[in-house]
Amino acid sequence: MKEYSFTPLSSSSICFLLFAKLEDLTASKHGLKKWLDYVATIENKVEVIVAPIGKEMREQDLLEIKLAAEKYACSEVLAHLKILPSCSQSEGDAFRLGFAYSAYEIVVVAPLLPSFCQPSVIKIMLQNIEQSHVAGAVRVLDFYPLILRFLFFLKAFLGRFFLCIPFDRISGPDSFWARFQSWIFWFIFGVRYIDPFFPVRVYRRHVLETCFPVSKGNFFQLEILAKANFLGLLFFPEQSWPETYFKSTKGVIPDRGDIFCLSDFLNLLSNPDFSTSQPPLPKVAVNNGDLAGSDAPPNSLIPE
Repeated sequence: MKEYSFTPLSSSSICFLLFAKLEDLTASKHGLKKWLDYVATIENKVEVIVAPIGKEMREQDLLEIKLAAEKYACSEVLAHLKILPSCSQSEGDAFRLGFAYSAYEIVVVAPLLPSFCQPSVIKIMLQNIEQSHVAGAVRVLDFYPLILRFLFFLKAFLGRFFLCIPFDRISGPDSFWARFQSWIFWFIFGVRYIDPFFPVRVYRRHVLETCFPVSKGNFFQLEILAKANFLGLLFFPEQSWPETYFKSTKGVIPDRGDIFCLSDFLNLLSNPDFSTSQPPLPKVAVNNGDLAGSDAPPNSLIPE
């Protein structure tokens, strides 16, 4: 087994990369308040990056998020809060854009919704990253109907199948039997994530730089895990997500697939380049001008 030395969490900087879907702006603003309240309790050097997702980024939407941030955040957190001025079409695009704006050592990726801000569980996930490259959580399905549990199990199994494919041997000269044996080895000893699509994850920055995703949709979470698994990086066992979350959202399908899921899957199978780093997208210079209706200095929250 490889030996790794990790920078202690106590001396690491933490970036919270939060996805905000503009279709649900009210819930996003409530989530922003809860996330900012939690971030204010963290002693580490922290920053918050809000990455909007939607069809079109209107100035009014940007203004609402900005005003909510100024209302809820303390001055110390506000100084390290960035709201991306451009809107991405999918979570994968938003992740790449948001990641380009940060240089912090630990990255917490999550939706900007109040239900996904669970301080007690996220604290455990951050502690778990002390000994690993990736830390995550797993959904508890006790409150879902049987048919939804089956659909979730089916997608999770397919995700696990994908995570265990030995990509270095897909195009090799070995026989089919040799490849099958290699896959069996990876399936038994590879990453054991039960819920690879769970949207809340904690990564070390150099893992994301090495396993930089190309997926457009939320398949990027699984892509990062697959690349990290291929490179032999360490995964901490998944932390259970609180069951109260499912009580409050009973009836919501636990599958978070999107229109890009199949195309992302096929693209990665046909281009299994898991051994080289891909540089993050360059920062895009944006001149937004000041937004009316705010007492804060011009562009205080919007990166240039």
